[in-house]
Amino acid sequence: MTPASTSFSFEPAFLVLGAAAVYGYVRLARTVERPSVGRATLFGLGVALIALPLNSPLETVAVHYLLVIHLLQNVMIADWAPPLLILGLTPAMRDRVAEVGGRPFALLTRPRFALPFWLIVWYGVHLPPFYDWALRRGWPLNLEHGLLILAGLLFWWPVFATEPQRVSTAVRLAYLGAAYIGSAFLSLAYIFSARAFYAFYEHAPRLWGLSATKDQNLGGILMNVEQLAVFFAALSYFLLRLLSEEDESQRALEGP
Repeated sequence: MTPASTSFSFEPAFLVLGAAAVYGYVRLARTVERPSVGRATLFGLGVALIALPLNSPLETVAVHYLLVIHLLQNVMIADWAPPLLILGLTPAMRDRVAEVGGRPFALLTRPRFALPFWLIVWYGVHLPPFYDWALRRGWPLNLEHGLLILAGLLFWWPVFATEPQRVSTAVRLAYLGAAYIGSAFLSLAYIFSARAFYAFYEHAPRLWGLSATKDQNLGGILMNVEQLAVFFAALSYFLLRLLSEEDESQRALEGP
């Protein structure tokens, strides 16, 4: 029997993951550097954006009724939570994480690995064979969500990294631009397709009068708008930063 759309569903693994993240953050705050209230709030919001969407009625609607809600969950854990978690770390905390991770972490967070991996995961988990299999079996949803979180953290780390992983502002702009363009084709496919991609949702009970195709179109619009907002904000920040750096370089060349 399909549960009511307002009933709670749970993915306990991500409650445990959230608790572990909070524990690690507290340890870093005590042993490395005390974060500001603002940074701690960002980190807490990042944890909430992973734990709450997967342990709430959103999970019920996503896995039993509507693709648009499943895609909303995915963008929350893949596009919103990771940058907030990283921004919640102080520079000293990030340096400590990089130090503990050592060479493997440095390799995984290099742009030339992090970007392709992020795109492969982004498209791979949304392929119809995998998506339908995960929804029908249930437990592979943990794999899907875990991969999205991991890919998001690896992708956003070089954007906000401090020494010794630092990359130039120009490279960050190119990196973010390539990511936005490379990822946009999925949402466009959802928006303009005249047929539903996922057999699971074609046969799922419908909510809000949405057909499977309209549900998919709406999910694509949601994904496209949120990625535009996230990447526009990041690109705007680093473009202003690049202009500031160039202005400072010019002043240095001109001398006193």
